[in-house]
Amino acid sequence: MKSENRSPRWRLLRNILLVAILFLVYAYAVQVVKIDLRVPQEPTRQQNLVNLLRQMARPDIFAYTYETQQRSLSFQSPCPEQVRGSQITYNGRTITLSPNCANTTQDALTFSGEGFPPFARGVLRWHPPGEGAPPRPLANFRADAQGAFAVRFTMPDVRESDEPQRIEIEEILSSQIAGLSEAALSTWERILETVLIALMASTLATIVAVPVSFLAARNLMAGAKAPLAAVMAAITAVPIGIFLARLVAQPLIRLTLAITDWSTMMALGTMLLAAVLAWPVLRLGPTVHTDNNKSLSSRIFAGARIVLAILLLLLSLMLLTQMGLLLGQRLAPRAGSLSFLANFLVVTSDLLRVLFPTFMALVAIFVGISWGNRYGEAVMSRLPETPARLLTGVLTGLGTAVFIYGIGSMLNWFYAFENPQNWTTIPALVGGVILGIAALTVPPRRPLPIGMFIYTVTRGTLNLLRAIEPIILGIIFIAWVGLGPFAGVLALTLNSIADLGKLFSEQVENINQGPLEAITATGANRLQTIVFAVVPQIVPPFIAFAFYRWDINVRLSTIIGIVGGGGIGVILLRYANLLQYRQVAVTIIAIAIMVSLLDFISARLRKRLI
Repeated sequence: MKSENRSPRWRLLRNILLVAILFLVYAYAVQVVKIDLRVPQEPTRQQNLVNLLRQMARPDIFAYTYETQQRSLSFQSPCPEQVRGSQITYNGRTITLSPNCANTTQDALTFSGEGFPPFARGVLRWHPPGEGAPPRPLANFRADAQGAFAVRFTMPDVRESDEPQRIEIEEILSSQIAGLSEAALSTWERILETVLIALMASTLATIVAVPVSFLAARNLMAGAKAPLAAVMAAITAVPIGIFLARLVAQPLIRLTLAITDWSTMMALGTMLLAAVLAWPVLRLGPTVHTDNNKSLSSRIFAGARIVLAILLLLLSLMLLTQMGLLLGQRLAPRAGSLSFLANFLVVTSDLLRVLFPTFMALVAIFVGISWGNRYGEAVMSRLPETPARLLTGVLTGLGTAVFIYGIGSMLNWFYAFENPQNWTTIPALVGGVILGIAALTVPPRRPLPIGMFIYTVTRGTLNLLRAIEPIILGIIFIAWVGLGPFAGVLALTLNSIADLGKLFSEQVENINQGPLEAITATGANRLQTIVFAVVPQIVPPFIAFAFYRWDINVRLSTIIGIVGGGGIGVILLRYANLLQYRQVAVTIIAIAIMVSLLDFISARLRKRLI
């Protein structure tokens, strides 16, 4: 009863305390951000804002040819003892400069005119003293309906000199559009570059994010379990796979170069022959999917055929890559306006050639992990308890040593330790022995949630990448590949992989479980389940998300361009630094039009596909 009577008072005190805390927070925030309402009320700053908005209201879209006439008035610096004005009359027009001198850049001058045609316009320029000194723009003017105007301005610089100085008025008599302005043409080129940067980044990110999203989907990874020995066997197989990949990749590359250098026709014939032979080699003899009742020799024979067929296909692919590189280099000087097609062939072939060893290593790692996990689990299910524990301890020691050595090597690559063995070899041996002995106490056949571990690591990595702003990634890649759109593509690709990986994985988690359970009930393995039960449900939303990411990357590429990552942000920053606000307005209009257009297109595609 007593607590009930205090409850309303407590709520009142709590609300008062909350309001007081919010008041203190906002009061301190005002001080930190230095809000001063007197600054925007200063006449000079208000005039600066008016000038900026008026310039941006007249975007420099078209180039004009003008018919003009000029007249000049005298100007002095410093001012004489008796300050006067200057006035001239011509063609019925009268112009006056009052005063006609200035001591500092704070001195205000007034330029006025009468007798001009209604709404006549022009520009005022100051010609500083000194031979070859370029004129400086002062202000623009526009007459009213009666042909009169008055412009008040200050000098951008004051140069005291006995030499004559003058302020020139240039009146525009007539003008005609001669085409697009230089700013409009530059903006068109840069906005096209921006769209293509976003397209390349979105495409590459989608290719990588699709397989990553399966690893980051809880519903697919939750059921992946394996004994400790199988997990450690998979980790141990990683360096073996990398070693074998390098052992195969380097001779294959040298063989490809030798065949191509010998004869182009020979390279073409070898490529076709290798591709054609891969199929009968794969089909020769018993079926590849041998069951456990087949003899060991049959399994070895089937595995050898698979390896031989893969090697033939890889040889064919490398020959195709090398021939594409040579063909593109030969066509580039002769292609003329279509040279971009030859360049695309060169870049694509070179990319495949550069990534081939990495691709081989990734395939070897995947196969090593898959086979290590499969056969490790099969062996553990057949061994008695004591041998199983011993095998678990040995494999745990090896897997732990490989893992610690890999982490230590990565740290040594970053920090270049004086004694790298203290971070690699020694911790690997000590950790392997300790965890190997500790593994003897673990039930050898207990399944571990390895899938949830992979899910957690993948999600954590995606969240870490999403936390890094694209502009930071842009600075990093600019240091690697230099200024230009290539750095922007890499930065946006990495950022898009993180975002698309999260979106794709959430879409995988929300699929209908009925087809998944039906396919699993037929005895399909995990890969078959993904191909036949998951992929058909996720293709439409994945395509829609990819288009949506393209839309986002167009906006982000503007920010990337500001730090030198290519795109329209480059010229936007340049125009802003030069105070060319009419040109800034052109870039803003182009960005708004392109973003609106892509938003409309992506919205229609998402509506159609989802």
